[in-house]
Amino acid sequence: MSISLDDYQSHDQQIWDEELQDFVPDRVFDAHIHLFHHAHLAVSSDSHAWSDADLSTLQQWAHRLYPGRETHFLVLGTPTIGLDVTAHNRWCLEKVRQDPQSRMNRLVTPQCQLADIERDIREQGFIGLKPYRIYSVTGDIAQCRIHDFLPHTQLELANQLGLWVTMHLSRFHGCADEFNLNDLEEFTQRRYPNIKWILAHCARSFTYWPIRHAIDRLRDMPNIWYDVSAVTDVRPMITLFSGENPQRILYGSDGVDATYFHGQYAAMGRAWQYVDIDRFNLKFPHCDGRPILAVYEQLLSMKHAAEIAEWSKDNIQDLFWRNAAREFNITFGQG
Repeated sequence: MSISLDDYQSHDQQIWDEELQDFVPDRVFDAHIHLFHHAHLAVSSDSHAWSDADLSTLQQWAHRLYPGRETHFLVLGTPTIGLDVTAHNRWCLEKVRQDPQSRMNRLVTPQCQLADIERDIREQGFIGLKPYRIYSVTGDIAQCRIHDFLPHTQLELANQLGLWVTMHLSRFHGCADEFNLNDLEEFTQRRYPNIKWILAHCARSFTYWPIRHAIDRLRDMPNIWYDVSAVTDVRPMITLFSGENPQRILYGSDGVDATYFHGQYAAMGRAWQYVDIDRFNLKFPHCDGRPILAVYEQLLSMKHAAEIAEWSKDNIQDLFWRNAAREFNITFGQG
């Protein structure tokens, strides 16, 4: 089901007014967000396809979600089976260029040619790469390692050019997986020291356990950043905000489809599941049954974690925009 601005309800507005408007600063850089257009699907498919979203769509959502805030984006190519990757990257970058203070990572698959990637970086202005596990050469999208969907040839190019890589880690335990930890240590400290990694979704910690297990090792790795996109459980946020340098953490929403729905990413022990209330016949006999947007659940968790970690106002400014402004050369206040 496509996600629409009309889905924003009065109870979402209440949470903004009463809980979030004093937490979210006047400037926001969303470092994990997606554009999509169905025209780029090269083959018809019955599988899930994203909602159409161009830059105007993102800006309209930002105006609704964070009213009165100046907002820019790091747009990530949207990984989808059957996607015309070349057309998709070209179209996305054309839209992103409408905002000089927004940036984009190029969607890459193992089949992408190095010459094409390098040309797009040098001539078109992409600042990094967006690989994804569904393109794993092993065919196993759940337990693949980083080099299975971001091959070493592309890693070498990213190292040569000093690129950003937004990484949604695979394997059941995410950042707590020993293969992932060993690979990241090798890549950051020895093999590819010039790559700048953004470990998406609190290093893919939708539950408490992965980041608690991994934080002490991740903290010692150079060139590691995190985005907090789509994590709605407060516990991994507390661990990240308490155990990492606040200047290595970036705000991201994973909009549009992944968080602009009513529900959350529910943690169940070490497991987690996307829960969109429109897909379930949920009952609310003991309360006012009006769940809020998952992105607001995420922002509430960020707020509570920041309080528990005793973050300063400067730390919160860093999270929402200063870190991104520094790392991506973003200038706010340009009109």
